[in-house]
Amino acid sequence: MNRIAAFVLLCLASSASAEDGSLRTADWQGRIIGGMNAVMGQFPYQVSLRTTSDFHFCGGAIIGDRWILTAAHCVIDRKPSNVIAVTGALTTAQTGFAYDIQQFVVHPDYNDWTQQNDVAAVRTIMTMHFNTAVFPVKMDRSFTAANRAVLASGWGLMSTGAPIPAKVLQYVALRTISNADCKQRFSKLTNRVIEATNLCTYSRTAQGTCMGDSGGPLVDDGKLVGLVSWGIPCAVGYPDVYVRVSAFRAWISAITGIFV
Repeated sequence: MNRIAAFVLLCLASSASAEDGSLRTADWQGRIIGGMNAVMGQFPYQVSLRTTSDFHFCGGAIIGDRWILTAAHCVIDRKPSNVIAVTGALTTAQTGFAYDIQQFVVHPDYNDWTQQNDVAAVRTIMTMHFNTAVFPVKMDRSFTAANRAVLASGWGLMSTGAPIPAKVLQYVALRTISNADCKQRFSKLTNRVIEATNLCTYSRTAQGTCMGDSGGPLVDDGKLVGLVSWGIPCAVGYPDVYVRVSAFRAWISAITGIFV
């Protein structure tokens, strides 16, 4: 997989590759475009996955006292010993609660080129302690239909004009669209497939997720329906594509022992 360290270059490279019919995957660096500041306790399931040097690179969602869900491409090239999970933080500067990682479990059918089955479970070494600022989210059991009001959350740029991450956790209200509509909007891409295991959102240009929000949660009425997977950076008129959590419940439960 082609990976580009600098997120400015990633935006340029992704736009160019979309024009020639392919979309390259890279580490998304945690961006919400057109969002608002969250308040403490609003998204208690939100996780910041960081390097041991405290660099945020992906999001995640707490589903149990030792388990976090994220995107497979967030962890596929990383070692658990080089990653920490930060919970209960409202800002990137705020310490929150940091947990060392014991294990990454990547879906066995994850495809690095097409981003199919882009889901992974992250197990912490120590038990996460729950309170008003740190609490798991329930996984949705049903197929999320089109035109649902959903919320995405994450840290990062509030605009594409200045490559400076936001200091406060951001969230944005979006609408789901049908997979057929999503597939049509990406019809020129040769290496991306919209399947039943995907979920797409689109509201308007200049509103959506971007690089590094990868692995972050999408919720519908308080239930986890999606994990940020891929898109064409950043909120430039294309849908955002997520892992459809309900499609992977059986696999997630088998790995984690969590059924709610």
